[in-house]
Amino acid sequence: MAQDLETLLKSLREGSGPAIMLLHGDEFRVRGASRAILNLIAPDSDRALGTSAFDGRSTSWDEIEASLMTPSLFVSACSVVVENVPWFAPAERKVDLLDKSLNLWEEGRRDDSGRAFMALLRSEGWTRERWLEAADAAQLADTVKDYRAHAREIQAVWQYCREQNLTPGNPKADEQSRILQLLERGLPDGCRLLLLAPQVDKRGRGYKQLTRQGCVVDLSVERDRSGRIRRESLAAFLDQRLRRGRKRIDPQAREVVLSRCGNELWAVDQEIEKLLLYVGEAETVGVSDVEEIFTDQSESWVFDLTDSLGERDTLQALGFLRRLMANGEYPLRVLGAIASQVRRLLSARQLLDHELARVWRRRMSYTEFQQRVPADTEGLPTKSPYANYLTLQRAERFTLPELKGFLRLIRETDERLKSSGHQPQAVMERLILEMCRP
Repeated sequence: MAQDLETLLKSLREGSGPAIMLLHGDEFRVRGASRAILNLIAPDSDRALGTSAFDGRSTSWDEIEASLMTPSLFVSACSVVVENVPWFAPAERKVDLLDKSLNLWEEGRRDDSGRAFMALLRSEGWTRERWLEAADAAQLADTVKDYRAHAREIQAVWQYCREQNLTPGNPKADEQSRILQLLERGLPDGCRLLLLAPQVDKRGRGYKQLTRQGCVVDLSVERDRSGRIRRESLAAFLDQRLRRGRKRIDPQAREVVLSRCGNELWAVDQEIEKLLLYVGEAETVGVSDVEEIFTDQSESWVFDLTDSLGERDTLQALGFLRRLMANGEYPLRVLGAIASQVRRLLSARQLLDHELARVWRRRMSYTEFQQRVPADTEGLPTKSPYANYLTLQRAERFTLPELKGFLRLIRETDERLKSSGHQPQAVMERLILEMCRP
């Protein structure tokens, strides 16, 4: 069965514990757990000589296994850490992978976008050799749906993957089998293999086998049906950080913090750290402290902004934009979030016009949506049923040509923001005015 982290750490302190460990879940918790494990299995004095680190997206399993099996001349045992392990990830639909890659690219999350792009190529049957021989992204035109509509963005992601030496790698099923074979044979005495995976398919054979062997630690955070971190989990995390910093917080200030928390624990932790440094010697965190220093990471403003755009409410939309800019929000991040939301709305609008034209109706309840719209419907904009329901509702307010026009305006705005001689707030306000025009 899967272990909890404390049990695993206890067994490692006692000199036992599994030789192969798979950590997955929230990135912040996974990295914190990996540091705690390395502190036990590879003390600082031996870490430089006895620890090897690899990126699973661009490293072959042969190279990783060779590192495990090659004894060090200077230390008696070795530890191998593999980050971004792709071999246990759930299979994704090709259309989801392309949308995911482009959305992450718009948000500035280059590495995550590249990882999704590599997964797309694997799903298309691309091998490492074919990738290295390919000239440019135009070779995807015949195999990737909607390539021509997003050729410019795809070319940018393609070039980034080249620069970062990312490759499609080998089919994950083969890698899973070889890991299980290694588990059965056993590692050399004292050697440990630590696998860090951003996503896993808990139904996969490899994952189930590692779970039965006690090699898996699930570090996911609880999320609600829209995909956001549950309020109770955020509250517990906040209280833990405040106790560690020996601070108290006003009830109202606590509510403001929770309302501003985003969807990633690492980002929440950074904002709390900034807050603790800001209050300094003060024993209590107040509302004014939070409003001054704690960045609003919640992207609910994107829905407020797109709702006001759908209603052609120029003043309200400009008000949301100016509030964000006044809080120091980076213009390209705002633009990226708007672009991501427009892409989701575009996917939803296409569904409403075609596949769901006969089953969708206005003011449909969520319960009725679950009954009438299959969860595996091709082209749903997200993986969360409730988020899909809300997105489809919002998409009703737009026409397909309008949404395509929005993407064109966003591309033009992106070019203006990245060129000199343009004042960012004026550029963003121009976008809002254009999108609100009847």
